[in-house]
Amino acid sequence: MAEEVRHRLVEGILEDTVLIERAAVVDLYTGFEKLLRFVGGLLYTVSKRAGKMTARRMREKGLLESIDYFEAMMTSFLLGGYAEKVVVEDVERSHGEARVRLRVYGTLLGSRLKDRKRPVDQPFVGYLAGWLEEALGVKVDGRELECASRGGDSCVFELRVRSSDVSVPEPGRVYARPKVRILVEH
Repeated sequence: MAEEVRHRLVEGILEDTVLIERAAVVDLYTGFEKLLRFVGGLLYTVSKRAGKMTARRMREKGLLESIDYFEAMMTSFLLGGYAEKVVVEDVERSHGEARVRLRVYGTLLGSRLKDRKRPVDQPFVGYLAGWLEEALGVKVDGRELECASRGGDSCVFELRVRSSDVSVPEPGRVYARPKVRILVEH
């Protein structure tokens, strides 16, 4: 992605971002964790809607013109602090769909909440699925296959894109949280 396009994208993302300390988000999740066991699907659905809204707003601002959607999504996801690094582990195309498996390091919840029986990063999988669904205009579903909260060093997300002719990154592609220098103007 050209540096000028990346700068415009990052600036556009930060313009609509609310900064909340990561520990506070983890505390909120922990506080609602018992309730979330009963409404886990709801959390995924609400997060998917949030991902769609984010992609829609970025499109309305002209931030998604002539840009790789996956790159833009990962920039938004990582810049938002939801994870530190994402590696595309595998891409499988068959039966009119593409399945993209992502290894995600330093997730906001999974890397901080340990010894959990169930995966905790469903909100982030939902966000990514919604973001891509809005940007690509095709159905996208996601699920968490492995979670760092269960003892590993990373999580594995799978995104199922219901079209095989969309552009997805090649296995081995690494996305890292962008380093941002913020200049505050008064």
